[in-house]
Order: sequence, then structure tokens, then C-alpha cells
Amino acid sequence: MTSSKFNVFINKKTININDRAFSFGDGVFETILVKDNQIIFLEKHLKRLHQGCEKLKITKPPMNLLKENCYLCIGNTKNCILKLVVSRGISLHGYGFPKSIKHNIYFFKKRIDKKKYNKTIKLGVANYLPSENVNLSKIKHLNRLDQCLTSHELLYKKKIQDLVILHRGNIIECISSNIFFVKNHNNMLIFDTPFINDIGVEGIMRNEIIKHLKKNKYKVNIKNIAYKGIDQYMSCFKVNSITGIIFIDRLEKNKFSLPQMLYNILNKFLY
Repeated sequence: MTSSKFNVFINKKTININDRAFSFGDGVFETILVKDNQIIFLEKHLKRLHQGCEKLKITKPPMNLLKENCYLCIGNTKNCILKLVVSRGISLHGYGFPKSIKHNIYFFKKRIDKKKYNKTIKLGVANYLPSENVNLSKIKHLNRLDQCLTSHELLYKKKIQDLVILHRGNIIECISSNIFFVKNHNNMLIFDTPFINDIGVEGIMRNEIIKHLKKNKYKVNIKNIAYKGIDQYMSCFKVNSITGIIFIDRLEKNKFSLPQMLYNILNKFLY
């Protein structure tokens, strides 16, 4: 499906050097899991894409245009990663652009990384401290320098598979995942996950897990979680749309357990 208001590219190998996505990170993206030829949580990803477009003042591509080209992109591939990028479009030198600019939409099919994760992994704490930006929080905009700098830091961390990012002493998220902490109060499991407003990404899988836990009558708190207070928790896990849930064995000196009950509660999100 094509549109007079958008340029649509499927599995394109090159990009125009004047595309503002390349020049300024001027756009939004979504990364979606395709499992057994089904695009997982497609509607929710496209809704967040639209929210990102609204924040960046980019015209929202029609849902039917996005959906049709998503399926054209993956074709008959059963398992892969689908990436969507919406760029403001092509402009010449400088930040300015014409009112008539035509947005570019890119659809990419990528192989799933077959890297095997251990049952649990170890986390460290990033030294890099990102700045808050309420205008760009929650969405998947293309300016991901905070994550790039934190990933660079991870290169030099031995036996650490990911880093948590702190803001004003509170845990926000991991490099590309949201995070949950679990405690046992009077034989009842309580799930805490960081409050995301001025900083961080409001993950699709994070919201699905919150909904799943509440549906099954578990208490979930969305709150500020101080790094200095994590010794109160017995378990921890991180999550994103591609990997599902990954349990955390240790965060710096804090050791976590993985009770069978917790594993059973979250089993549907283990990929």
C-alpha cells in the first residue's frame, strides 16, 4: 500500500544522506517480535509509534498503511524482528524544513539474534547519568545517545550482561529493558517497577506484565525505586518485547533468588 503523504520503503539497503533520521535522529521507531508468523502486540506498538509522532509533530501514518506494509515486509518468515522507522523526511542543510516535507517510513526485517541467555544474568550500575526530558520520555525516538553511551560503558564491565540506569538515585530501567523488583510480604508477592515520566521508555511488554499481574490479583506498584533500597527485594527481572523476561541473579552486591512460584506466574512471558 502506498500513500501520497508518505514515502514507503521495505527492506531498503541504503538511506539518503539528507534524510533527517540520519542527520538529526528526527523520527521515531518500533522494534517488534515476529513469532510463528504473528506480529506480537502489533496494535500496541503502532499506538506508541503514533504517540511518538504526536510528540515530534510528525503526521501520523494511517494504521492500515502501517499494518499492510508490516506484513509485506515479513512475508512468509516465521520468526524475525520487525523494525519500523518513521523519519520526518528529506531536507537540505540546517534544522529547518518545508511545511510540505514528505515523511519517510522504513520497514526492516531482521534476523533474531540466536545468542543464548543464561537462566539468570548479572547487572551492574551505569556511571552515565542521563538528563530528564518530559517531551521525549516514554516514546521510542531515534535520539538514543543515552543508551549508546551506557552500552559503551558496558563494554568494559567484566561478567556483567547489562546495566541499570539511575536518575536522582532511583532506578529507571536497563539499557534496552524495563525492570521489576519483587518482595514477599506476609506470603504475598508484591511487584514494584520504576515510575517513568520525565525519563525512560514505557515498554509494551512492561505494560503487558503489569496488566497480567493485576488480572491475577497481584499487587503492582509503579513507584520511585531507590537503588540504596533494593536489598528489601528477593527477586528481580528485566523485560522487553524481543527477549521477553530475563531473571536477574545479582545487581552489584545484591543477590536475588528465583522461587518456582514466580517462574510459574510469569511463564507466558518467557521466550
